[in-house]
Amino acid sequence: MQTFTSYLTEGSLKQQQQELKSYIKRSLEGVKFTESSRGAYHVRFPLAGSDAEVAKLLKKYNLKIVEYNRAPISSKFPTVVLKLTKTISPKLPLNTEIPWVNNSSTAAVSGAQIFGNKDLTPDSLGLAGKTLTTAEIMAAIKPKLEMKYTPDVVKELMDMAFAARTKSSKIKYSNSFSTKDLAKVSADFGEILSAIWAQANLGFKAAYFPKASNAALIDFYGMRFGVPYPISVKSGGGGKVTVQNIIDAINNRTKTATASDLANEPSLAIFKIVNDMPMKDQMIELHKYMDTEAIRKLAGIMGVRVANITLNSVLDFVGKFEDQKDLVTSLEPFWKAQSTVLTARTKEGDDRLRLVLSPLGESIWKILNADKEIQDSLTRIARQVVLIQINVDVTKSQIGFKNNQFKDADFQFGWAGYAAKNKLGFKMKVKG
Repeated sequence: MQTFTSYLTEGSLKQQQQELKSYIKRSLEGVKFTESSRGAYHVRFPLAGSDAEVAKLLKKYNLKIVEYNRAPISSKFPTVVLKLTKTISPKLPLNTEIPWVNNSSTAAVSGAQIFGNKDLTPDSLGLAGKTLTTAEIMAAIKPKLEMKYTPDVVKELMDMAFAARTKSSKIKYSNSFSTKDLAKVSADFGEILSAIWAQANLGFKAAYFPKASNAALIDFYGMRFGVPYPISVKSGGGGKVTVQNIIDAINNRTKTATASDLANEPSLAIFKIVNDMPMKDQMIELHKYMDTEAIRKLAGIMGVRVANITLNSVLDFVGKFEDQKDLVTSLEPFWKAQSTVLTARTKEGDDRLRLVLSPLGESIWKILNADKEIQDSLTRIARQVVLIQINVDVTKSQIGFKNNQFKDADFQFGWAGYAAKNKLGFKMKVKG
């Protein structure tokens, strides 16, 4: 049970800490304090600079830094104690102290990240669904950043945004962010920087930021004389493009194209099969659509027309063999047609369906990648989706931009394998 004396002592300590907190706020004019009671009662504000520089500044106000001997209050920023070196008033005697979290980006704990995943995207900073000039972008993001971060962090990000207005592809700019945080800045905030840079360098009057759910391929539209130009932004290797991304982007495309123009594209038929069917069904249907030698060989072995091959018919076929060795023997010509070599373990395994579907899956992505008609169709589709790509790279010393008018694209299908149970995969890389 807590005694009255200990309660009184704790009450006096809290009162002294409150007085010290008020004294520090009065002393450090212009410094933004963050209210937080997480972990323990403490004071939280940013002071940039080396340890010696910070100590020198605090000394002016009769404060010194001592070690904090409990569990850290913050995982991102160091926790220390601020202690009075002289009596300020009866309520603030010598040695009055309070824990302090220095939430300056320059003081961040090694390895800790300031920015979380997607914290700096246009959507997170309130730009989604809006058409904004450079000045309007700057005005919109500043209060959002101030709600999330300390003044020094906000200043660095806003300075980057201001620098992006420069008519240059390489902008000298130094910052104090860690390598991990710079990756977030480049990938997420880079979309905003690119929208600002595009207005200064590519002749756009404003940028429209689509809602994230509606345009996975397009990061923003450059607006010129009321006409929207779809723009993709990449940092480093860029993000993965899924089949659904392509379908959504085509449905929301802004470049003129009639329905008949796209309905006849062979690549859209591929997308529809992959998007609408489960993995096992799609491997059969993709081979049927491409009329491959493998599916024709399988039809001959099964004694059916290619059009009649379905997942159920394959199940019936592999299930009718009493001896699995006879099934393996019958499928040898089918495997040979695809240059497939199965392990003895697979051939002897209980999953007979795998003997058919695994070779189909392993061969179809290679067939699609080698098919010029499919590749040309994919290029035509991409031209309906993305007109300009901007590559942005934010480093410790500069912000780099590179824009490419869309001319061509590399497309690569791939498959993780039967055991992974994944559908056919797809990647697109726009190049200039």
